This record gives sequence, C-alpha cells and structure tokens, in this order.
Amino acid sequence: MKTKTIHNELPDIAQASSSSIQKDIDYVGMTQINVPITYGDNHKTQSAVASCNIFLNLKDPTIKGIHMSRLYTTLNSFCEQETLSFQSLSTLLDRCIESHKGISDSAKIQISFDHIKKNSSLKSELSGYKIYPITLSYEKTPYSTHATLAYTLTYSSTCPCSAALSRQAIQEKFQEDFTASSEFSKDDIVSWLGKEESICATPHSQRSNATLTFSVNPSSQLTITDFITGAEETLQTSVQTTVKRIDEKEFAIKNAANLMFCEDAVRRLDKWAESINNISEYSIEVNHYESLHPHNATAKVSRKKL
Repeated sequence: MKTKTIHNELPDIAQASSSSIQKDIDYVGMTQINVPITYGDNHKTQSAVASCNIFLNLKDPTIKGIHMSRLYTTLNSFCEQETLSFQSLSTLLDRCIESHKGISDSAKIQISFDHIKKNSSLKSELSGYKIYPITLSYEKTPYSTHATLAYTLTYSSTCPCSAALSRQAIQEKFQEDFTASSEFSKDDIVSWLGKEESICATPHSQRSNATLTFSVNPSSQLTITDFITGAEETLQTSVQTTVKRIDEKEFAIKNAANLMFCEDAVRRLDKWAESINNISEYSIEVNHYESLHPHNATAKVSRKKL
C-alpha cells in the first residue's frame, strides 16, 4: 500500500493568529545576543565581542507577535558586513522596521562591549592595556532619534577626611618624639620622616569607578577614546597598567594632590561634561568602594544642556 506524502507549509502563528488580548506593545525583542563587531574610534577600527539587546514596537494590537528570527538574522548580517557607528546603527534599525512593515514603526538597540586602550605608565615610559565597558544605544521612532554613549572608568580615590586625620596623627607623633626642649636640625627631621614608625597613619583610599552616559548627536563620529581620556585627565588618578616603583611613587603623589570624596569626583566630571560639544544631556554616577566601610559612597548628577 502506497502512502501519500503530504507537503504542508509550516505554521506561522505570529502572523496567522491574532492575540486574544488586543493591546499594543512598547517594545519586544531579544536581549543578550552575542555577536562579533567592528567599530570605529577616531578614524581607526577595533574588533570586540558584544552583547546586544534589540527591540521593535508592536503597534498593531491584533498581531500576536513579531518575527524574532528576522531581527536576529538582520543583526547578524549587519555585524558581519558593517562597521559599527551611529550612522550604521540608524541603517540597521531601518532594516528591522522594514522587516516588520505595517506592524512596527520604532526600534532600538543597545550594544555592550569592552573597549581596549593602551595606556602609558606615569614615569617609566612603559605601557599596558586596560579595558573599559562601553554601551552604545540608538532608538528610532517616527518622530525622533536618540543616540547615547555610556562608559565606565576606574580610578583611585583617597579620603580627604582620612588624610587630614593622618596628618594630625603624624604631627602628634612628631611632638611626642621631639619635645619642646629638644634640639634638632633639618637633617634630623628628614631622617625622622623617612622612618616607618614616624608615619604612624596613612589615609584610606580605594578603587572607584565612574559611569558616564552622554546623549550625543546621532550624526556625530564615534570617539570613544576621546571621551575616556577627557574623564581620566579630569580625575587625575586613573588606575594604572604596567607599574615600576617610579610610577607607583608618582601615583602616590597624584593621589595626595587629588583627595576626593565622591562629591568631589562627580563635581569634577560634571564641570568637564559641561564643556563638551555635541551632547544634549548627560548623567554621571560615581561609586567609591570604601575600604573604611562595608558599603559604598555614591554620587549622581543628571543635566540637560541649554
């Protein structure tokens, strides 16, 4: 007995059926898609592995769902063929919207990756590599486009209060070792300062980080390194890569010259951000991972530029 082969089309539930609850959806899509990217930075290109979140709106309340695979394949093709920039992200979102013509008219994407930057040592003329977490976001609607660059940098913060208390403790130790009737010379003082037991207190410091988010002109060039360098030069105490003793001494000097509460750090960055062209608004968050306390010290600012 022969059996008849039945060739049926695969069902497309997203398109063929309607939702029992008819409401539009602000955004629907996929998160944490891993893709390789090539991106521009100051007219140079770098490669990285990125994690992407990509979404469309669902404006037709009768449609059950979007076609996730269309977003996925469109994103994959983009990452294989295009260099990442704000301009190319705009084109990518246009393609995603076109793939869902009639049911979607808005899209957004967030791409997170580690930017690697070669940094010079403070004094020894050596260098090393440091990574900076980056997130690029782009949103496109029928009425507007919005592009943001966010990044995190790590720096050292030395507590001004602890520094003052340490100086006081050293003064008290000096008065204890050199009474009013003592005779001592400059050489005696220099020798005393060089003894470990003389410097009886040191201020606490800690690794800290700042996350800066800038709303940028969607037509602007991607200049990640410029943004990072500007913030690090503002704080003056960015963590180092290759360090010899001469570098560590210079780092200690920089920390002493740049004592910072979290309030000081966020205000420095705020003042610097005000001077940047081609950004419309920004937010800054700093976290000092206190060595004195089991909790963090945090400060935040958000501004819209006139």
